[in-house]
Formats: sequence, structure tokens, C-alpha cells
Amino acid sequence: MIRCEAVQDRILMRCRRQSLHGALDPASNVSPSCLCLNVADELPRYEGAVASVASELVSDVLRFVPVAIFLIILMGSIAAFASSLTILYTNDIHDRLGSLAGLSELIEQERSSGSPVLLFDSGDTWQDFRVPLYAVWGADKMVAWMNRVKYDAMEIGNHDLYYGADRLAAISSKIEFPVLCSNMVPFPGYKAPYAPYTIIDAGGMRVLVIGVITAEYLSYPDYPWLRYVNPAQAIKQVLSETKGQADFVIVLGHLPVAQAARIARAVPGIDVFLTGHSHEITPQPVRQGKTLIVQAGAFGHYLGRLKLQIDPQSGQITSAANSLLETKKTPVALDRGYLKLFTVAALIATSLLLFVLSSG
Repeated sequence: MIRCEAVQDRILMRCRRQSLHGALDPASNVSPSCLCLNVADELPRYEGAVASVASELVSDVLRFVPVAIFLIILMGSIAAFASSLTILYTNDIHDRLGSLAGLSELIEQERSSGSPVLLFDSGDTWQDFRVPLYAVWGADKMVAWMNRVKYDAMEIGNHDLYYGADRLAAISSKIEFPVLCSNMVPFPGYKAPYAPYTIIDAGGMRVLVIGVITAEYLSYPDYPWLRYVNPAQAIKQVLSETKGQADFVIVLGHLPVAQAARIARAVPGIDVFLTGHSHEITPQPVRQGKTLIVQAGAFGHYLGRLKLQIDPQSGQITSAANSLLETKKTPVALDRGYLKLFTVAALIATSLLLFVLSSG
């Protein structure tokens, strides 16, 4: 409320200006102190001055109303964009093409919600020597599907390296989203077909995504130009390089849940750790400090969904709900696979025959 004294001062100023123009009788014996002390008594005599002052006050208030409304809407919008995030995740699909239609359906349903949704994979995606038919044919199908459903990023897995450097480079060149790994570092003069990290805008929130891989079962002889670095050390290096550039940190790790927990203890700046390699399921996130660690089994049986509420000021997770959404399986036409497998077998047989004949 406006104090009475302020109103009285403005009435007095208005009355003095009117007195100069003859509105008041200069000979009047009404003193300024009397006017201020008896405002209620004098209002009928100076109602024009009071009305003018009130009009000015209303005008001042109205002038600031649009600005206030704009600021309220802006703050509400910022809070709405930054407060919710859904993370969809897969790992260790291993070329199981029969799961892809079911995964696609679930991904489409989640994206229809309208809130920010990110989709990630934690590796061992396009290779599995245990299924030779898929191994000779499935990689291109997997990459085409991942492009079609628009993954935001993936971490490379040890199986994905088994084709060798040339095949890895060829596959990576077809991928339309970032392929990550920060702890397989090329020696000077060499360039890896992946990046250590990427930064994604998720509804106004800057999300730093880092990739790391386990040392287990790596095909070191195929990549003599790569140096393995401890995952925690690699993550710390990326966090140092990107300081101040991100609001939220996600690590895609092709490594077991237990190893992720050890890394999270050593690197407390990780918000979410999506894992793989060990084919585990986490109905509820494993917590290590502030870090949430999850994994979605293997072979595309599940689509992981982690729904988060995030404080827009601190960037801290205020609530988390994790689900493992079961996928529907569909039959896969294997004609191309059989044809390619027979072609490869014929080439191998021909090569062996020519070798034997030349040796004889």
C-alpha cells in the first residue's frame, strides 16, 4: 500500500501548481501543514488534484504490468523446459533384428509425449560371432535402423571392434549420430572413427555425453595404434576440458554395473551412467553418490526408460523413475543373410582349393 504521507505530498505539490495558475486563492488561509494534517477533511475541496494524482499512480502501475507478466512467463518457460528429461537406452543388441520393430514402436510412443527425450546405446550393437548369419549381414541393417529411429549417441563395444579397423571405419562412416569412446586414444598421427564426447541440447539444457569402454575382451592386435586409458581418468579429462559448457553429465559405458559404481565413486560429477557388456537388468537405478546407474539386459529384450525431474537452478535430479519396457519380437527375413553366408563360404572354399592346388 502507498503510505498516506506520500499521497499527501503529491496532493500538496498538485495544489501548489494549481495555486500558481489561479486555481487556488493566494490569500487563502489554508496552510500546507493544515492540508497535510487534514487530508480527509480537505478532499472535497481538492478532489481534482486527488483524481489527477490517482490517475498518475494507475498509469505508473500499468506501465510495469506487461514487463511483470513477461518475466513470469519467461521464468515459467525456463522451469518447464529444464525440469523434465526422459532418457531411453539400449545395450548389447548384438544384431538381434527381430527386436527392432518392437523397439521402434516403444521409442515412437515415448517421443509423442512432447517432453525432451534422448535415445542412447551402450555398445555391442552390430556384431555377434555367436550368430554367424547375422555377423555377415546384420551390421548394415542395424546401422540403417539406428539412423532411422534417430539415436542421439552410442558408445562403441568390444564386439563392435571385432570386424577390424577398416570395417569399423566403413560402418562408422554410415552412422548419422555421434559414436563415442574417450578411453581408446589414438597415437599421434592416427585418427579414430569416433569422438570422446558430444554435447546435446535437450529443451534448453546442455547435456554432456561421454563414452567409455571396458578393457575386457578388446581385440588389441587389430588396433595397435590405439592406447587404452583408465575410464575414470578419461572421464575426468573430458570434464576438465568441458568445464562450464554443460548442465548435466551422462556417461555411456560399455562396462558392468559394478565397474560403473567404482568409477562414479572416483568421479562424483556424473549424473547418469548407462552401462552394458554384462547383460544385466536394473529394474531400479543403482545409486552411487548422486549418480544413477542403469542397464537394459541384452538382445533388445527391453527398452530402458529413465524419467527424471531436474532442478533448473542446481541441475540436481529431484526424482527418478526407471522402467524396462518389454519389446515385441517379429520374424526376420533371412534370405539376404543366407545368400551372403553362402557367398562367403564359397569364396573361402575356393581360396583353400587354389591354395592346395598351388602347393601341390
